[in-house]
Amino acid sequence: MSYAMSFRNRAEQIYAANTEILQGIRLLRPVWILTAICAPGIGAAAITLAFEGMSTVPLICLAISIPAFAWGIRYALRRPITYAESVAYIVYCDLAITVGVCVVTQTGIAFLKLVWLVAANTYAFAFHGRLAMALQAAVTALATGLTVGGAVIRGDASTPTLITTVATVILVNAVAAWAIYVGMAQFSAVARDKDRLARHDELTGLLNRRGLQQACVDWAGDTTGKHAAVAVVDLNGFKSINDRQGHHAGDQVLQQTAQLLQLLAGPDTWLVRLGGDEFGVVAVLDEHCVLDYQRRIEDVLAGDGAQVDASVGVASEELSRADDGAPVSLAVVVADLLIKADSAMYAAKRYAASQGVNLIERRTSL
Repeated sequence: MSYAMSFRNRAEQIYAANTEILQGIRLLRPVWILTAICAPGIGAAAITLAFEGMSTVPLICLAISIPAFAWGIRYALRRPITYAESVAYIVYCDLAITVGVCVVTQTGIAFLKLVWLVAANTYAFAFHGRLAMALQAAVTALATGLTVGGAVIRGDASTPTLITTVATVILVNAVAAWAIYVGMAQFSAVARDKDRLARHDELTGLLNRRGLQQACVDWAGDTTGKHAAVAVVDLNGFKSINDRQGHHAGDQVLQQTAQLLQLLAGPDTWLVRLGGDEFGVVAVLDEHCVLDYQRRIEDVLAGDGAQVDASVGVASEELSRADDGAPVSLAVVVADLLIKADSAMYAAKRYAASQGVNLIERRTSL
């Protein structure tokens, strides 16, 4: 039972990942619309052929084709297709086509239905990955064997024709599997790059505000005895560097500052470019580490290669639990502390910018 659950979980993860990839490159909806068109179209073609004398048992073809119209309606809806629904659709296609090749009156029609199976295989490959490739290969082998067996019994196809057609079916399936595999790998890379660009600052490589928000939402660490500390760093005199030396020099200063801040990187620390010449450092720390956190940041920014001074404002808060016992949201706490740290930074600028004195606001919830 545990193996079966593990298998299903893995299969669901593959489906979710591939669905996300297709959605990221804006192909998910078009694929569903194409499926919504093709499913009833193939069903209608199967019914027409059956009642034109191409089936030994037309009513069976009618019975197995009618659900195709329901699937067309389902895929046309805007509600997402679940993993279970997708698997059910593939199973339906496999059964309908396999039964269909058994009741045809002509081998040519049977091979036409194998082409429909190639379309179903392509869908399965795209959404369910290599595991589906193996399973669909077995289904295709069975349907092809039944087709060849029927052709031999009917005697309506020569051996060279059968060999050529079977080879073509195998080749088309192999090409489809290869194309989907390579395409999904490339689409995955594009989606990852797109996601990274959406969450990172292109110039410095640090997180942007959106990336910080998502990192905080995804964080699932233990809050017991922990504090969230947020520092806002503003580069003094940065505008004058841009004005005197040009934006290229300014970009170099920003990149150098980002490199210095990387010295603070850690498993529960996030570095972010908030915009312009403002940077942020967000960390989840033990209480005793909060007290000297501002000094650590100042020491890093004053390290070798620093070209400009910086004003720093820090705010911290205990990551206590809510009254109902639920864990606090790090994203909510950080959003609040960013405002307080920003105020502390500007207060530092006004108070003693020339001396480099920085203020720290610290709030502890007991």
